[in-house]
Amino acid sequence: MQIAFNAFSQRGIGKAHNEDAVLLDGKVHQGRVRESGTVDASSPRYFAVADGVSSGTLPSTASRSLLELLRTRLVTAPTNASLSALLQLMQQDYVALSANTALYGLASTLVGVRIFGNAATIFNVGDSRAYLFAGDASAPNVQLLSRDHSFLNDLIDDGEITQAQSETAASFMRGLTSQFIADAEFDDFKVYVVSHAMQPGERLLLCSDGLNEVLSDTQIANLLVNHGEDDLLNACKASRRAGGTDDFSVIVLDFDG
Repeated sequence: MQIAFNAFSQRGIGKAHNEDAVLLDGKVHQGRVRESGTVDASSPRYFAVADGVSSGTLPSTASRSLLELLRTRLVTAPTNASLSALLQLMQQDYVALSANTALYGLASTLVGVRIFGNAATIFNVGDSRAYLFAGDASAPNVQLLSRDHSFLNDLIDDGEITQAQSETAASFMRGLTSQFIADAEFDDFKVYVVSHAMQPGERLLLCSDGLNEVLSDTQIANLLVNHGEDDLLNACKASRRAGGTDDFSVIVLDFDG
């Protein structure tokens, strides 16, 4: 299966540095990213977005260091490696960075995908997201494949509030309950993994929360279902018009069969 990828990353308004980083088939990028290409999925291919947590230490370093650790792990991982187990090992690698006191408290979210043939295995920690797009401009369809690790989702899972009630929940309830942290005392680490058999014409999107913090899933689908060259730039502009100020990072993967 052939996969065309497009990646776009832009620092947030008023920020000195982009606190996101992206992994594109073995190469880590950070800063102002405008990359595209095509890969053959007859061997495993990996793409990911990391978002450095602004309340942690050195957010830009946090996201880039995480993707460099991921890349290192993937070099030696077998093609059928458990991604859940691999990410658990990465959290241990991340904790080991805190031996350097300047790096203690690094924190980052992560969303990524392993593509092998038509099998896409999506993984995430935190609130960076993966969406699946199908349909066309006349009937756009979007499905959230990742799971936000947040207080809000924990409350929904425990039956304390409903999905409808969550739409008006206070912003603090969207705080993270799982993330990569360079802190040996952090013990509430959760990973979410899901698989999907990709069909020709489907589109997979990985993003930091700079996309979905101000745009609804329906708005995102309307912006990105057309497969146009300017989709990612237009989505960034739309998020800014809607009041978004965070770093904005998106990877789009088109499956051609």
